Amino acid sequence: MENYLYPFFWQHGEDHDVLKEYMEKISGCGMKGVCVEARPHPDFVGDGWWKDMDFILDKAKKLDMKLWILDDSHFPTGYANGRIKSDYPQYLKKYLDMRRYDVQGPLRRARIDFSLLKGRPWDKPDPEQEILKVLLAKRISQRTEKRDPVIAESICDITEQMNRESRLLTLDVPEGAWSIFVVYLTKKGGEQATQDYLNPLVREATEVLIREVYEPHYAHYKEEFGKTIQGFFSDEPRFGNIKGTEGRMGTDMVLPWRDGLEKELGFEEKYLPLLWADAEGLEKDIRFQYMDIVTRLYNENFTQVLGDWCRAHHVWYLGHTIEDNGAHARLGYGTGHYYRGQQGMDFAGIDVIGGQIVPGMNYHHDAFNTGGSNGEFYHYALAKLAASSAHLDPAKKGRAMCEAFGAYGWNEGLKMMKWIADHLLVRGINYLVPHAFDPKKFPDFDCPPHFYAHGHNPQFRYFKVFSDYVNRICQIFRDGKYPSETGLLYPAELEWGGNCMPLEKPCRELTEHQIPYDIVTRDWIMQAEIGDGFFEINGCRMKNLVIPYGEGIPSDIVPMLKKMVEHQVQIYFLDALPDVMLGFSKNQEAFEYVQTHASVIALEQLGETLAEYRKVFFAQVQPDLAVGEYERDGQRYYMIFNENIGKTIRTEISLPHAEHVYRYDAFSGKTYEVSTDPASGKFFLSLEPYESVVLLESEENLPAEAVYFKGADMAADQEKIALPEKWNVQFADSFSWPKFTEKVPVEELCCVQEIAGWEKKAGTLQFSSELKLEYEISAVLDLGEVFETAEVKVNGISAGLRLCRPYRFDLTGLLKKGENQITIEVTNCLGTALRDPISHYLMIEPFGIEGPVVMKKIQK
Repeated sequence: MENYLYPFFWQHGEDHDVLKEYMEKISGCGMKGVCVEARPHPDFVGDGWWKDMDFILDKAKKLDMKLWILDDSHFPTGYANGRIKSDYPQYLKKYLDMRRYDVQGPLRRARIDFSLLKGRPWDKPDPEQEILKVLLAKRISQRTEKRDPVIAESICDITEQMNRESRLLTLDVPEGAWSIFVVYLTKKGGEQATQDYLNPLVREATEVLIREVYEPHYAHYKEEFGKTIQGFFSDEPRFGNIKGTEGRMGTDMVLPWRDGLEKELGFEEKYLPLLWADAEGLEKDIRFQYMDIVTRLYNENFTQVLGDWCRAHHVWYLGHTIEDNGAHARLGYGTGHYYRGQQGMDFAGIDVIGGQIVPGMNYHHDAFNTGGSNGEFYHYALAKLAASSAHLDPAKKGRAMCEAFGAYGWNEGLKMMKWIADHLLVRGINYLVPHAFDPKKFPDFDCPPHFYAHGHNPQFRYFKVFSDYVNRICQIFRDGKYPSETGLLYPAELEWGGNCMPLEKPCRELTEHQIPYDIVTRDWIMQAEIGDGFFEINGCRMKNLVIPYGEGIPSDIVPMLKKMVEHQVQIYFLDALPDVMLGFSKNQEAFEYVQTHASVIALEQLGETLAEYRKVFFAQVQPDLAVGEYERDGQRYYMIFNENIGKTIRTEISLPHAEHVYRYDAFSGKTYEVSTDPASGKFFLSLEPYESVVLLESEENLPAEAVYFKGADMAADQEKIALPEKWNVQFADSFSWPKFTEKVPVEELCCVQEIAGWEKKAGTLQFSSELKLEYEISAVLDLGEVFETAEVKVNGISAGLRLCRPYRFDLTGLLKKGENQITIEVTNCLGTALRDPISHYLMIEPFGIEGPVVMKKIQK
C-alpha cells in the first residue's frame, strides 16, 4: 500500500531511545513517513540537530519510511533560524505607512512637524522612518461623510515643501477642508510574532533562509535527497503586516513594501494615500494594482525561489499558508492570493487545525483559532482551494495536502478524525499531515491531541485501522482526472477592489447540489484555451464559468470573457453584474458585450441552474451528502459522505454511465457488487451519520465479492435474537489493557460517565456475557450509538472494529450452537480525563454504549 500520511514528528532534543520508540510506533500504525519539525530544537542545524537527524534518517531507512523536513527553527517559516535579525537586518520586513492630518484653510505659512508621525506623546521619533511622499488633497465636502473621502483630481505632491533635515512642512492651506497625507517607510507596526522575519518581497532575504536551513541539510544528506528525504515543508509563511485574518485593503494597517516598489506599481506616486483613503472610486484601481504587484512579487521572491532550489536538488517543495476565515485573499496572516502564494510548490496545501472544521458546525462558531471559525468557509471553500490547485496547476500533478487534526484538544478522537478525513478526501485532498507525534514528556500542552502520547492515548492501538483506511482512499483519488465542467472564479481580485461575495457562498451551493467544480483564477483564465463550448486549463475542460458578485472585475480578463461568450461558454454572474473594471487599461467595448450577453442569476438559483452537470443523482435534494468524483484507468469513482452528525440518509441513487457498479470497502480493501435496477440503473443507498462509501462504475466486469454485507439495510421484519440481560462490565486504562481488573458497578450495556467516580475515566470499557444458541446461525449485531470506538469479539475472535457509526458487525461464521462468549470493547479519548484549554472548544462525549442494541438473524 502506498503511503499518503506524513505526520509531524516534533523535535525538542529527546534521547534517541525515545526517538526510536516513536519512529517504530509511527511506522507500526501505518504511517510510512514523517515531517520532522523543530518545536523548537535546542540546537537546530547545529551538532545536536545533526545527531538527531542522523538517527531519524537511519531509522527511517530501516523502516522503509520517507522524510519531509520543516524548513525553519520554528513555525511560521521565514525566521531563517534567527539570522535575519542578527546578521542581515537589511532584509527584515519593511512596510509602507501613512499619517493623515486634516486641516482647514485659508491659512498662510502653516507648519506641521513630522518628527513623530505615530505613537504616544512621550515616544521618541524613529530615526529609521523615511518619508517617501507628502500629499495634499481637498476633502469632498465639509459634511461628515463615511471614510472622509477626498477629491481625486485635487491630490498634489507637496513633498518639496518639507525640510528633509528637520521634517518640518511649511505651506499655504487654501480655503476649505483639506487633508495632508504623509506616506513613509518603517520597520515597525507589523505583526509582533514575525517582526524579526525576512521580507518575502526580496529574493536575497529568501536566499538567507536557503543558506541557513536548506543548504546545510543538503550538505549533510545529499545522497538521500530524492530518496529517503523527499521534500521541505514551509509552515504558514505570510506577509505578517498585521495580526489576524482581516488584513483587507483600505483598513488601518502598515503595508508590505520593498525599496523602489513605488516605481513598480503602475500608478503615480501621488496616489499612494489611496491605499488607505477613499477618492471617488479611484482607490479601487489603486488597491487592486498594489495587491496585484505584491502578490506576484511574493511568489517570485519567496515561493518560487524555494521551489526552484528544491527541484534543482531533487526534492519537493510543499507546505501551506494561512487561509483562515478569508485570509487567503488578504494581507496579514495571508499571502494576498492563495494560488500565487502556492505557485511554485509541488503540492497544493492547506491546514485544518484549532477547531476550524467541527462536524455539523457549518456556520461561524467559537474556536481556538484567531477570529473563531467561519464554519461556512472551512466546510465549503477551504479544501476546494487546494483541490483546484492540484487539478489545474500542472506543477502539482494532482497532489493536494492538508495538515490536519492539530490543536483540537484531547476531546478529538478517531471518530472525529475519521469525519474530518472524509470531509477532506471527498473534496479532493489526497495527502494528510497529521498533527502531531510529540515525544516530549507527557502531558505536553502544546496543541494536543498527540497521537501516541508515550502510551497514554487509549485509542492509539487502533490508529492503523484509520491509517490504512485513509491510504486506500488516497490511492484511489490519485493519478487520474477530476471530471469538473464548471469553473468558479477565484474572487481575490474582486475583494481587493471593493465589496464582493465571499468564496464560500457559491462553493456551498455547488457542494450541496453535488455539482463538480474547480476554482479558477484570473491568471489561469488568461492562459486558457477557448474552443466551441468550452475553456480548458491543464487538460481540464469546462463548459461554464460562475463569477461571484463583485463591484469590480479585473479589466484584463474581460476580453477573455468576451471570447468565451462568443464561443458559447456559459457565464453566470451571481446576484448582479460588476459595475466597474479594475486596472487602468479599460476594455469598455468587451465589458459592455459581456454585460449584455452573460447571464445573471441569484446565488440561490445556482444549484438548480447547473443541475445537468451533476455526476450522481439522488431521488431528493440531499444537501448533507458531499460527493467526490474521479476518473482513472478507464473507471469512474464516486465517494459519498453523509456529513450530518445525527441523521441517517436513505435515498435512491443513479449513476449516469452505470454498466456495472461496485462498492469498495476502504476499511477491508474488498470490493463488492451492487445490484442495480436493470431498466433504470438505480439502486438504494443508506448512509448513517459519519458514514461514507466509495462506489466504482465500470463498463467491464471486475473481480469482486459476490454479496455485500447487507447489515446496513436490516429489514424491520428480520427475526430478532434475544441478547443477554446481564453483562459483566470492566475497565482498563491504556497501560493496563488488555487486562481488565477494575469492575464497573453496572450489569448492562450502558454509558458510565454519570456514575459517581467514573466522570473522568479515559480508557476501555469491556462488556462481556454469554449467549446460548440452540443451533448455529448467521447474525448481525448493531450497537446503535457508541462513544466512541467499538470492537466486538465472539468466542475470542474479532468481528471487526468500528471508529464511528454504523457500529454494526457481521457475526456470520462466529456464532455456534451452545454457549457463545460475546465481548464488546469501547474506547474513548483522553478528553474526559485531561482538560487542556483547547479541549474546551469541543463537547465531552459520553463513554459507553447508548444503543439501542439489536441482534438480528441474517436471511440466507
